Amino acid sequence: MTVELRPITGENFHAVIKLEVLPEQSGFVAPNVRGIAETYIYPDAEPRAVYADDEPVGFVLFHPIDKDRPAEGHCIVRLMIGHQFQGRGLGRRALEAAVEWIVRERKVGRVRLSVVPANSRARGLYRSAGFVETGELDHDELVMVREV
Repeated sequence: MTVELRPITGENFHAVIKLEVLPEQSGFVAPNVRGIAETYIYPDAEPRAVYADDEPVGFVLFHPIDKDRPAEGHCIVRLMIGHQFQGRGLGRRALEAAVEWIVRERKVGRVRLSVVPANSRARGLYRSAGFVETGELDHDELVMVREV
C-alpha cells in the first residue's frame, strides 16, 4: 500500500473533512475542516490529504517554525488518520511521508511537532520515529523535534 500526501482540492475536500478520529481521540486533534480554515488566517500553513493508494485516509497540516528564519525548520501542526483506517500502520507511514515532504519541499533538516501529553499512543509513535521531547510546552502540548 502506497501512502502519499496530496494537495486539498475541490475533488477531495469533502472526503477529507468527513474523516474523523474515534470519539475518545477527539480531544487530541482538531477537526480537519478547522485545519483547512486556518490556512486562510495563516497563509504559510499548508494542508495535505493523506492517501493510501487512491483513497483519502487522513490529513496533515504544515507550518514553518519561523517564516523569517527557515533554517529553524518546519512543523507538523496536525496529523490524523480516520478512525476506520487506524490500526494498519498508516499513521507511521503518514508521519514518514510528512517528514519526507518537509525535507524535500522546504529543504530543512529539522521537524517539529507537538502532542497532547495524555496522547500516549501518538507520543510512542513519534518517539519510535526519532522525535525527542524538548521539555518545551506549546499551548499545553509537549514539543518534540527530529533532526533529519
